[in-house]
Amino acid sequence: MVSSGFRYLSTQSSEEVIDVIDAENSMANFQTVFLGFVHNPANIDENSEEYAPQYNGFQREDFLLDKVLSECNTIRTHEGFSDGILLKCCDHKPMFTYLHYALFKNRTHGSQLTCINSLIRQLDISSKSQYGAYDEVFAIQKTSLNPDAALPTHRHAGYIVSCFKILDQSFKQHTLEKSWLGWTGAREIYKYSPRNWNLRRITLHRHPLINGTNRSFAYILLCEFGSILHPSNTIQALDMCERLRARNCGHIALYQVQYNYNQPQQVPPPTVSPWTAVSLSPKTNHQHLRPPRNPMMRGYSQDVDSATETARRRTALLRIRDRSLGYDLEEPPTRYHSYQQFEEIS
Repeated sequence: MVSSGFRYLSTQSSEEVIDVIDAENSMANFQTVFLGFVHNPANIDENSEEYAPQYNGFQREDFLLDKVLSECNTIRTHEGFSDGILLKCCDHKPMFTYLHYALFKNRTHGSQLTCINSLIRQLDISSKSQYGAYDEVFAIQKTSLNPDAALPTHRHAGYIVSCFKILDQSFKQHTLEKSWLGWTGAREIYKYSPRNWNLRRITLHRHPLINGTNRSFAYILLCEFGSILHPSNTIQALDMCERLRARNCGHIALYQVQYNYNQPQQVPPPTVSPWTAVSLSPKTNHQHLRPPRNPMMRGYSQDVDSATETARRRTALLRIRDRSLGYDLEEPPTRYHSYQQFEEIS
């Protein structure tokens, strides 16, 4: 069992070792991530300026999908981006339909914050969406798991996401974070999630600015599973989310991996030397060019044989057919006698 109040804890079982890691007192590779909760347009009030009565539910979903895909392209081309995924909520009427989760590595903490904040300014964010940079402060993970492992890509992978806001400004941050395993529900998720869900990591994220004027979520708990959305596990996963909501563990939602994207590969510029000629036109590989298609002949595809080969094959097949009938079309017609000739013979 994992208990709270420890800075670095390892629990040994018969099969695996679990670590509870603190970002301040460990050498783990913690980082600042970008999290963007995209508000569901179906939940927009009719009196809101964003309400559009001319769009039905399907048109709104299509518009929202186009919007988040465009944002994914903006994220992946931004400076410092490393890896990212787009998650979709599995609830019936979600508050936030999509969730952006992007990593920005190989930078200092200050430069990561600056980079993510500049990215947020480029995105067209609705008034009820929640976008921000978050620091990883605590994590529960298997010792065998590579801390630099890539984000999941399989459709059976998913996240249980819990979001929290600070209502009482007189709280003590150190005391609150010391008992994070309890009030976030991380202990229950770790204890009661079935083994076939393949729990990979539980991470608590904290917003850099925790004050009364900040409308963003103060803490976000991400629980990553490798196969939680396998068809045999989905109902049980939704049931766990309902039990967590009954405990009042913040805003709870189950998200599925929709798209995985990484940094676009840079094409190296052509090298210029006195022995090579530089062409300004794009190169064409003539070996893979196909001849232009002609109208398809009846019963034969020109993707296989040319017209000449098709005619030769047809002639050979006709010759075989004629020989199988016992006569040759090229023999002189004098071999066969007319009806009058038979009468004369008789």
